[in-house]
Amino acid sequence: ITVRGTAFEKAGDGGSASVEAVSGSGDAGLSSFVGAEIAKLERPELTSAKIIVSGGRALKDSDTFQQTIFPLADKLGAAVGASRAAVDAGYVPNDYQVGQTGKIVAPELYVAIG
Repeated sequence: ITVRGTAFEKAGDGGSASVEAVSGSGDAGLSSFVGAEIAKLERPELTSAKIIVSGGRALKDSDTFQQTIFPLADKLGAAVGASRAAVDAGYVPNDYQVGQTGKIVAPELYVAIG
C-alpha cells in the first residue's frame, strides 16, 4: 500500500469500526530480510521538503546540472530533484527523480530549471 502523506485530511475522533484479533500462519521460511541501504543526504528528504529545486535534460550534462542546481538549492535550503530524462542521462542518481515513476512531492515551492 502507498499513502500520500499530504493527500488526506486528518481523520476525526471516534469511529465505529470493530477491532478483531487475527492469527497468522507464522514464518514460512520462504523469504528473509537481508538489509537496508538508506541514502544519507545533506539536503532535506525529497518527499518531505518544503522547497525543491529540480533540473532537466536541457542542462546538458552532470557538471552543468551540479553547477546550476546545487548552489541554488543550498541557498534556499532546498531538496534537489530531477526529471526522468536527467536521471536517465546520468546527471544525478535515480534517488533525485521526481514524478511518474520517481518520488511524489508536495512542496510549498517547486523551482524547475531546464
